[in-house]
Amino acid sequence: MKTVELTLKDRAGRMYRQLLILQRLFQRPHETDDSDGVGTGDRGKDAALWAAMAEVIDELTDHALILTSIPFPICEWQPGDGPDDERWRALTELERREVASMVTGYEGLIAWGESGTNGHNREAADYLKAERTRLGRFRQEMGFLERRRNAG
Repeated sequence: MKTVELTLKDRAGRMYRQLLILQRLFQRPHETDDSDGVGTGDRGKDAALWAAMAEVIDELTDHALILTSIPFPICEWQPGDGPDDERWRALTELERREVASMVTGYEGLIAWGESGTNGHNREAADYLKAERTRLGRFRQEMGFLERRRNAG
């Protein structure tokens, strides 16, 4: 019987749920709690070590949550998937034009939003700046994919 490999998204979701459990276990102990915490015998060291472990677990939990939002098709990756997998194929010319059109439309929407805020709403301006950065990164990736398509 063949076992089914979990997808990247499934693995990230499982890791996130496990880290949530660890987060609950490593919540800051109450000062009046007589438990030994980690068990070094020194309350000060125990508290510091406990806090450090809680901080690491919180950071890992945040990273795992981000991994659960990986978009298709990458979220469907499984161990053993190779580069010749159909999901990693180059975009067709029609798909490429459609994506370029959506990117241009999104860039226009960002510009419209920026002109509407005129720096009055700091939160909105920060959001739009982050989206513009994300769009620039996406354009770079599209350029890489275009060069890869032309080389192949």
